[in-house]
Amino acid sequence: MRALTLLWTSADRRARRDLLLGAQLAVAAEVAAAALLGVSGWFLTSCALVTLRANTTWSWMYPSGTVRALALGRTGLRYTERLTSHRALLGATVALRARMVRTAGALPPRQLRDRRDGALLARLTDDVAAVGAAPARTVAPLAGVGVTAVVVVALICVANPVAGAAEALLLALALAVALRTDRRAAAHRAEAADDRAAARSALLSARAVLPELRCLDAVDPAREQVARRVERARRADATSLAALRTGRLLLRLLAALGQVAVLLLALSGRSTLQPVADAIGEVLLVAAGYELVETLPQILHDHGTAAHSARRLIDLLTRARARLLPSGPAALPRLDTPLVVHDLPVGLGAARTRWSAVLPPGGATLVTGPNGSGKSTLLNLLAGRIDSPSVLLGGSPLYLLSAATVATVLTLVEADDWLADSTVADNLRQAAPAAPDEALHAALAAAALTDLELDAPTGPMGGTLSQGQRRRLSIARAVLRDPAVLLLDEPTAGLDRPTAVRLLSGVRAALPRCALVIALPDQHHDLLPFPVDATLQLGRPAVGAAGRTAYPGDQDAA
Repeated sequence: MRALTLLWTSADRRARRDLLLGAQLAVAAEVAAAALLGVSGWFLTSCALVTLRANTTWSWMYPSGTVRALALGRTGLRYTERLTSHRALLGATVALRARMVRTAGALPPRQLRDRRDGALLARLTDDVAAVGAAPARTVAPLAGVGVTAVVVVALICVANPVAGAAEALLLALALAVALRTDRRAAAHRAEAADDRAAARSALLSARAVLPELRCLDAVDPAREQVARRVERARRADATSLAALRTGRLLLRLLAALGQVAVLLLALSGRSTLQPVADAIGEVLLVAAGYELVETLPQILHDHGTAAHSARRLIDLLTRARARLLPSGPAALPRLDTPLVVHDLPVGLGAARTRWSAVLPPGGATLVTGPNGSGKSTLLNLLAGRIDSPSVLLGGSPLYLLSAATVATVLTLVEADDWLADSTVADNLRQAAPAAPDEALHAALAAAALTDLELDAPTGPMGGTLSQGQRRRLSIARAVLRDPAVLLLDEPTAGLDRPTAVRLLSGVRAALPRCALVIALPDQHHDLLPFPVDATLQLGRPAVGAAGRTAYPGDQDAA
């Protein structure tokens, strides 16, 4: 029901109507297929018996016409159902995927960062696809199985109440077997999914620190850890498939038992030849019902997948809805809204202090301190990646705002930012897809990268570039965004002094109205070629623009 609710609320009125019509056509097609098998068996057996008895008065026209009508009807119903359902499902899936992408943009930056191991991408692709396939793979087949089973039992009961009761009992037993099989297989699939997720996280983590692992000669242990997880996932998948095979075998045995029971009960006490045809028709009708019942394990598997996917998507929607601001222009901060820091804990250990400041447009704040003093942590707080009610934008805590809202105002360039395995131009256009080459050259010039060609390859994680080039390319990409607040984490690391000065001067010249927060190590504290409004020395008191010492909570100096 969760999957259907998601699709139903995402689809338009026409798609909803087509989904209902498709389900009805699918049920009618399954009933027609079962009736075709039963009538065909009865008709062929009757023809053979009539031939043996040389009965020239028996008319074959009506039964043959019924068989032909059922065959054409089944084919037409299935073809029409696919045309109707597939079009509706495609539209509903596209609408749901767009809805989930908008939802992802409404998540706070911290939650997006927590899901950068691929979990969010899986929700937007695999989970949406599973939910979108639920009507075709779960609802329509399950409805067809249920209606066909009821019709078959009803017809058998009319012909032979004892045989009908026996078939109802066997069908109930088959349903219990299918449910038990699904529960066993689902438990092993869940174990496999956990192991695959752990393997993916370990692989991504190892890939991010591959140079360090090579230096420490720890690549093989990391590879073995991932391999163990993958092997456990493979064994769990194999166990799940074995459980499904066992369940299908039991269902086939029940199908054979049901057909034998109907045949024996239908033939018992009958001396004429004509009821033999009726018995064969009943047996084939039961066979058609059990043929559908054998698909129950796969239907239940698809149902479980869609249910889990829908639960994850609804959880994502709920989280985003809880974080959204009231709708309307007033809810969004203006680009010239200053970032306000009120009584924010900064620093680590015994040197931990509190900082209050207003970061107005065009201002600059320098953050210095030794390695490990908390500079990167402070920038993550200012970017909303760490929950803190002390960082405000437009009067609202920054971490409560959506990532899309924060991205229109603020940009953080980390010490080792991510680069795609593509060209310099492609990496720059991640920030401005429609930017012309002139704008890209200007951004590179601002980052002191005039010698870098736009079509130069960057390699995996920027591996073909030097550390300083990678850092400056990330800064050039941030310049293209033209943010109201730009946070730079040690942008001068790995650069010689003249290049570092050119970089900082270029960023300030390219973004004159931007509020800059620049974290530099102690030895680079004098590199800034422009005045700053405040210098925050982690582990020591802050120094205001006027040069006097600013202690925690001193609003004027900050």
